[in-house]
Amino acid sequence: MVLRSLIARRPHVLTITPATVEAGLRLAVEAELARRRWPAASSPADTDVVLVLGSPGPRLAAVVRSVWAGVPTPRVLAAVPTSAALRSVLDDAAARLAGRGTSGASNASLLAPSDSNAAPSEPGRAEPDDVEFLASSASSDALLARDVPPEPQMADLAFYDRDGLALDALHVALGPVLPHWPAGLVAHLTLAGDLVTDARAEVLDVPASVGPGSRGRSPLGPDRTRLDVLTRVLGLLGADHLAARARHLRDHDPEPGELTAFGRRLQRHRPLRWAVRDVPLVGGAVEERTLSDRVAHLAGALGGSLPPPVRPTAEKAVQAVIGLELGAARLVLAALDPDTTLGAGPVAAFAPPEVTHHHH
Repeated sequence: MVLRSLIARRPHVLTITPATVEAGLRLAVEAELARRRWPAASSPADTDVVLVLGSPGPRLAAVVRSVWAGVPTPRVLAAVPTSAALRSVLDDAAARLAGRGTSGASNASLLAPSDSNAAPSEPGRAEPDDVEFLASSASSDALLARDVPPEPQMADLAFYDRDGLALDALHVALGPVLPHWPAGLVAHLTLAGDLVTDARAEVLDVPASVGPGSRGRSPLGPDRTRLDVLTRVLGLLGADHLAARARHLRDHDPEPGELTAFGRRLQRHRPLRWAVRDVPLVGGAVEERTLSDRVAHLAGALGGSLPPPVRPTAEKAVQAVIGLELGAARLVLAALDPDTTLGAGPVAAFAPPEVTHHHH
């Protein structure tokens, strides 16, 4: 009981965001988690609370179930349908982790076990270490239904591996649940060693493909968009203090000159410049030619009157990582900030060609 109380004070939270969720809800969740000093989980095994934003579609709901299967107990599965319900949902999640029951309108939810092999509980009573879903019953049914096959949530290895003189190709599906990852995006990559040799984009539950010239702009406004992108890039680089500062400026009303000063600080930051140097941006996803140019433009435009940066489609953003190492590819996708609400079209599952081996 003491351990559960300690966990409930600062639970690790894994946030799952559909591509169609409003940006304001995602930012409100991140700001509230930062205010409570609840750290972000790096994997399902490191998770205490799985937080689902908005209303996930059937394919992302299957991902939620797959992620949930890897979360150790005590654990809580919670949904945040709107910003107004955010604080009550988090309060209820902390209470459940501590082993205390909750009641009231904010917790008029369906508490259902997620494990099919679990022993049935008494009617009206939830097991303390099982699913605690703090949302409407309709959302619960969508997430806990079992008629949709699970999707890969971290990295999925293909069954085909080629023997012979040529370098083996590894087929990996990255996303849609990764830290600082575009919402709803799955990147189907072919790797030769650590090098991306082919890439295709898929956005879960947003099947419509987008034609040329349909690139979107963020609804957050110029400076908040740039700070949102910089928060992701700095977080991936491990610059936690800079990322926290960027997030604070994004979520609050900065004083005059604060944005410009922070932008200059980033431009003068030698470790940051060194970390993103010599990483090309190919495929015409954005106007910048290198990742260092992209980061420098994002930082240099803070506090100015320039329009927000153009966000490429998911297809163009994923195509830009071809030829990069896997770590650099993650940084590029975070810096490009693709507009996944535009979709990317369905992607067929990988099917290996028939190979004949000739031994001499």
